[in-house]
Amino acid sequence: MHFKLLSASFGAILLSIHTSFGQITENPKVEESSVPYVKIKKVELTDANTVIYLQFIEPKAQKQPQFRSQPRMSPFPDSRVPQFPQQGIGQSQIWLDPETRLYKPGEIDKKFKFIRAENITTTTKTSVANGDTVDFVAYFERLTPGIEEFDFYEGRSSNGNQSWNFYGIHVKNPLKKEPAKSAKPVAKATPPAKKPAAQPAAKAPQKPAPAPAPKKDAEMAVLKGTIYNAKTKEPIAAQLSYIENGDTLQIRSSSGKYRVGVDLGERYKFRVLARGYYGSSFSLTPGDSTGKSFDQDVYLMPLIVGETILLPNIYFETSKYTLLPESYEELNRLVDVMRDSPTVKIRVEGHTDNVGDFDKNLELSRQRAESVKNYLIEKGIESDRIEAKGYGGTRPITKGSEEERKKNRRVEFVITEM
Repeated sequence: MHFKLLSASFGAILLSIHTSFGQITENPKVEESSVPYVKIKKVELTDANTVIYLQFIEPKAQKQPQFRSQPRMSPFPDSRVPQFPQQGIGQSQIWLDPETRLYKPGEIDKKFKFIRAENITTTTKTSVANGDTVDFVAYFERLTPGIEEFDFYEGRSSNGNQSWNFYGIHVKNPLKKEPAKSAKPVAKATPPAKKPAAQPAAKAPQKPAPAPAPKKDAEMAVLKGTIYNAKTKEPIAAQLSYIENGDTLQIRSSSGKYRVGVDLGERYKFRVLARGYYGSSFSLTPGDSTGKSFDQDVYLMPLIVGETILLPNIYFETSKYTLLPESYEELNRLVDVMRDSPTVKIRVEGHTDNVGDFDKNLELSRQRAESVKNYLIEKGIESDRIEAKGYGGTRPITKGSEEERKKNRRVEFVITEM
């Protein structure tokens, strides 16, 4: 009789432990992250909190983060509050910004605030020796049931420091909780999953460097889209970069999809690159629209022999072949392509509209193509890799209105050899 009573009591205790433990997602799928050396190991949804278990592995000193070639292309940029500075050889300093928050993708107004952290500071920086691992835990407000994808946004990187941002974190968080099953007496209770034991981080300096003061949240919006092969219309892995507050930010996307958080008070110029493709760029001024979500798909032309690729934003003095400075950014992109692919040879083709003297237009188009060739040579590209040819108005791409016929005045290049 005494044994039965004990079993029933023990079962009740076990049930209580089980129901309070919540939803657990081990090694959740993360679509994109701003850094490779911080991983999300587990997400636990309790009745009150969203608990995120993370692991930092100090990169080797000779492999510091390369911000130059880094695209989620994200719902937010990997940029805002200083987070991961390299401090000398074989040592980093880490902390977690208390302004970190969770978002539902595409809904900036739906955020879940940071509450506290374990085994990582939020007010001072802690030194971590080369190769050391630090396990830490971050607590946030509880995700609303039904939100099974969210973003972890610490901020924008700046001053050479890298924030930790994760986009598209997938977890189990059903809209309706499953009813708890009746507990059965067991001989031995299975203890609930424990938090990973935190490995001790390297000792902090005697006088820890103060963390930057939290900044007031800027009003944010979301830019999202997909980068495609312009010929096959298939998504491609690519990199998106842009400048914000004087810092160049890069995001990689292995799937071609990207989400970027943008400040409504900023103006942006985005550059999109992918190996084996000719890059592209576009501009965005979020404040010009009343919306808080923007869509921008990008189509990149593959670099294959015989392909004709338009060089947009190439400008000349009126009726002359003198390049204007506004053309340099696009021409420098072509320079980069030819430097990265030293076996590529091209033919630069100049075109005009069909207004005016035929022979003069033909000569002007040839001279403009030669101007582009000369610019490439001045930038160090070998002259025998570049051919220049003018077609005047013989190859129009439109015959519509006068505004549309402006498109006929253009410069293109054709890959002749790879």
